[in-house]
Parts: sequence; structure tokens; C-alpha cells
Amino acid sequence: MVKEADFQSKVIKWLRSQKCIVFKMQQNATTRIATPDILFLKDGFWGAIECKKSKNAKFQPGQKEMVAKMNEMSWAKAVWPENWEETKEELNFILK
Repeated sequence: MVKEADFQSKVIKWLRSQKCIVFKMQQNATTRIATPDILFLKDGFWGAIECKKSKNAKFQPGQKEMVAKMNEMSWAKAVWPENWEETKEELNFILK
């Protein structure tokens, strides 16, 4: 099983290879609870990704709701190694 931090690094590296500006969010006193792990921007588009180490990994309270709310505004998704290839295909279409 992959560590979540290693998977996040892989996602960030891929987003940067697509010429996105990427922000790795750090949870602290100034960060809103349930903020997704990664925010990214490209050419007027923004998205958010919540990384999980597997499809069975637990969500923290409010994470699913925050991803859904951000998806209504632009694009947001929870991703894990098992759905990463599918997500990349979706993002390839959006980011090109």
C-alpha cells in the first residue's frame, strides 16, 4: 500500500507537468477544516484534490462535503491510486 504523502507527491508532480500552479495545503490554525490536500490553477481554471492512500481510506469529518461544495464551484475530487488514471484522463480533457 502506498503512503498518502507519496501519492500526493505523485499527483503534485503530474499537475506541475501539466503547467498548473499547485498549492499543497497544510492543516494548521489558519486553514479551514476539511480543506482538500491540493489546490491547483491553470489558465483561469481551478481545482482541488483530496488524496487518499486507498479507496478504503477514511475521510475526516467534513471532507466529502467540502469536496462536493468545491466541485459545485469549479472542479474537485477525492483521488486514490486506484482511480488516479481515470482522474488524469478527466483532467487531461479539462486542462488542455
